[in-house]
Amino acid sequence: MTVYNVGAGTTSSGLVISSGDELVVGDGGTVISTTILNGGLEQLLEGSLSSSGTVEEGGTVQFTHGNISADLAIGVVTSATVFSGVTISTYGIIDLVAEGVDAGVTLSMGYEAVVGYLTVSSGGVVAGGQGQFVGSNFIDSGGSASGVTVAGSGHFDTDLYVSSGATADATTLQSSGDLWVLGAASGSLIQGHGVEVISGGAGYGDIVENGGTLVLSAGSESGATVESGGLALLMYGTATSTSVLSGGAEIVSGGSSLGEAGFASAATIHSGGKQDVDSNGATLGTTVLNGGVEYVSSGGSTVGTIVSSGGQEVVRWQGLTIGTKLLSGGVEYVSSGGSLEGIFVSSGGADVALVSGSTNGAILSAGGREDIESGGAASGTVILNGGTQYVQSSGTAYYTAVSVGGVAYALSGGDAVSATVSGGGKIVVSSGGTASDLDLLSGGQLSDNGAVVVTGAGTLAGILLGSGTIAETGAGDLMLSGDGAKFAGGAVISGGTIELSVSKAIGSGYVEFVAPTTGSAVLQIDAADAPAAGGTFANVISNFNATGEDIDLRSIAFVAGASASVVGTDLVLTDGGHTYTFELAGGAAGAYPVLSDGHGGTLIDPIPAASHKALDPKVLAFAHALAGFAPSDAATAALVSSTSPAGQTPFAHAAASAGRG
Repeated sequence: MTVYNVGAGTTSSGLVISSGDELVVGDGGTVISTTILNGGLEQLLEGSLSSSGTVEEGGTVQFTHGNISADLAIGVVTSATVFSGVTISTYGIIDLVAEGVDAGVTLSMGYEAVVGYLTVSSGGVVAGGQGQFVGSNFIDSGGSASGVTVAGSGHFDTDLYVSSGATADATTLQSSGDLWVLGAASGSLIQGHGVEVISGGAGYGDIVENGGTLVLSAGSESGATVESGGLALLMYGTATSTSVLSGGAEIVSGGSSLGEAGFASAATIHSGGKQDVDSNGATLGTTVLNGGVEYVSSGGSTVGTIVSSGGQEVVRWQGLTIGTKLLSGGVEYVSSGGSLEGIFVSSGGADVALVSGSTNGAILSAGGREDIESGGAASGTVILNGGTQYVQSSGTAYYTAVSVGGVAYALSGGDAVSATVSGGGKIVVSSGGTASDLDLLSGGQLSDNGAVVVTGAGTLAGILLGSGTIAETGAGDLMLSGDGAKFAGGAVISGGTIELSVSKAIGSGYVEFVAPTTGSAVLQIDAADAPAAGGTFANVISNFNATGEDIDLRSIAFVAGASASVVGTDLVLTDGGHTYTFELAGGAAGAYPVLSDGHGGTLIDPIPAASHKALDPKVLAFAHALAGFAPSDAATAALVSSTSPAGQTPFAHAAASAGRG
């Protein structure tokens, strides 16, 4: 064994250290262009300098606060005893923090070369051909590392810190290897429990695969690809144009406020990939492809997501999505506490499914579909040509607008509230379904086999079909002015007015009165639907027998002395010498006084049977005496008739009305 010593103030150049030989460079010594062959050893002691040289396969350089000030090429190192350093053998000194690569120096790492505890100064360069960092290493501002591997050793992590103004390109992160980026990193390959943390710096085109994690705690990342088993975690900062492939995941999360949270822009979620947005995290312009999924929950929000055929967006508790666009075959699921704003559902069978969630301002076009069930609620949905809305199972749709070619279904258990159906649009109310405060415009269609309920003023000016009920329960006027020729259901009045303004307004259906608790329940029959003199009203009237119930015949002029009486199952009005017949069902009243409706028409206002029988016998005797003066053709007239002067109320009517308050 030959030992070469280079002492203080001594410079040695061109030495070749063979196998078994050793070169010791002491404090103040310098070696230039040294070659370390297989089995050779170079030791750089404190204050020494190696200005250039080559370390070949099997060669070793040990540092004890030595320094590299010129280019040094490290060849292939295969020894199992190499731990760290430029190459450090067993028991070699690994404390190189105080030393490193100076400005203008390139440290070239060959295949399997290992460097640890190294500081690269401004202008210094580490170039690795699959060379490996171990321990804690630093790239100072202005320095750079390229093509190196950062991997842990045993139970110890390995760290490469890239300072602000420094760069790391094409770094490979493996088991327990961490890259901390305050500067810039591009093209990192993050795998096998490796982690890249961008903390105020910027990443470009990083690849995250099986077991690897990309953490964005501040700063930005652009164009990352997250492959199977990879994870991109956005706590703060912004990620742009991330591609999440099958088995990969991007989590967009954050702190207590949106300004502190992660933000992802223009991500693409491929088949089998997923994006989770929560805890004040936010996304803009995510594209979810066939088989991909975007989850939005717990304070997360998305804007402008595009869900393609076979893709899904799932909005869960406290999640919010705005302006999502569902393309053909795309699906949106909204569960309890989730909400949507301004979603656009386009052609080809895209679907919004609300289960206890809510949506506002959805637009459904050709083939687009919205399903609302199990406590879900939709507000302001616009249904265009070919779009469809299904409200079912305790779901509710508010202020839906159905235009030409669109269809809204209120299925069993569903309620469509304040929908507007314009010309060419259609609403279908199935058995067990409800449409509340519906506005049916001319040319719109209502197929009613359930219950349509109006609590105030309204208009049904379109086409009526089905055999369900149309009910007025409030104090307003519900006008039926459309084509009801094919309607076979019932018009139910428990408050307010149902006005039949056109011929066959309710087709072959019936009218049913429900005694109002306050106010009045009025059936107003306008001229077009009124019976002709001597004729019979087209629809059966049921349970017309209670206080507060009225039939207002606007077009039949009131004549003093008009009367109405029950003949068999018919109520016959005699007014001005003409008779008009109404077929009754259910219980009859005790009497049917006839009054002026105050508009020139005729009003029939029943006195309940119980009230009629309860009249004082003297009053009844007086009424019978009056009946004796009736003309002979009034033999079928009511016991009490409207013979009062205009503007006065008959006594019997006043008595019956006193209980109304």
